[in-house]
Amino acid sequence: MPIFEYVCKECGKKFEAIVYGSQKAECPACKSKELEQQYSSFAARSTGGSGVAACGAPSSSCGTGGG
Repeated sequence: MPIFEYVCKECGKKFEAIVYGSQKAECPACKSKELEQQYSSFAARSTGGSGVAACGAPSSSCGTGGG
C-alpha cells in the first residue's frame, strides 16, 4: 500500500496517510483537504562500503530467507 507524506497548507502539520484510489487525504489536525504532497525518498543500496546491509546482515543475505 502506498503511504504518502503531506504538509497541510492550513495549519502546517506534517503527516503520512494511506490513500486508496481516488480518495483525498485529510489533515488529522484541522481536517483541511488543502494539502501539499511531499517528495518521499526511499533507501537505496550503495556500492562499496562495509558490506553490511540495512537489515544488519551481510549484504548478500537480506531478503534471501536464509541465514
